[in-house]
Amino acid sequence: MSASGPHSIDFHAARIAPDKAFVDIAPGEKFTFQFRANDPGVFMYHCGTKPVLAHIANGMYGAIVVDPPAGTLPEAHHNYVLVSSEWYLNGPGLKQPAALDTTKAHQMTPDWVTWNGYAGQYVSNPLEVHPGHLARYYVVAAGPSLDTDFHIVGTVLNRAYIDGDVKHFETNVQTASVPAGGSGIFDVKIDKPGLYPFVSHSFATVDMGQVGLVKVGDVEGTMSH
Repeated sequence: MSASGPHSIDFHAARIAPDKAFVDIAPGEKFTFQFRANDPGVFMYHCGTKPVLAHIANGMYGAIVVDPPAGTLPEAHHNYVLVSSEWYLNGPGLKQPAALDTTKAHQMTPDWVTWNGYAGQYVSNPLEVHPGHLARYYVVAAGPSLDTDFHIVGTVLNRAYIDGDVKHFETNVQTASVPAGGSGIFDVKIDKPGLYPFVSHSFATVDMGQVGLVKVGDVEGTMSH
């Protein structure tokens, strides 16, 4: 992928004509568009310029949270945004920075699968939650190709708002599927202190770094994976 090539931005939260708004912009050019985010939830945004696979695989993505009217959702004491993604690399990156391996990307055989861009970062730095307090997890599967099966070990998801639809939810869900390019909002209340791993329940991806810890209460130390 050329650093001098064009780019664009595709907001999944927008209802807008892509050929008018998600247009390619060359280096040095500027372009502005606006939209009203009327659909509450959590949405992916990413570069929509061809080859989209390469641009997302190189980290050109993010998440946008659109809050619903006050009182729509229960009040959460803790809010976390978790974006899952894959990294397809052409080497270890020791002597020079690693770059995208397009063959691996087409074969969907990543080197790393991550939460928020770094493998295993929330093992050494767990997400902290108070016992008995409601925690809300906004989960986006950026892909570019793999789905995410969100699961917290040792508990259930009290409410699962599938694809981020805040008007409908399922209760007491063990694992919730989030498709590539999709999202989910998950409310969890844990009473007992401890360390609770969160993963995509596709354990090949856990071995590639898609694992973290929720630290409930005052717990000494962390757990390795």
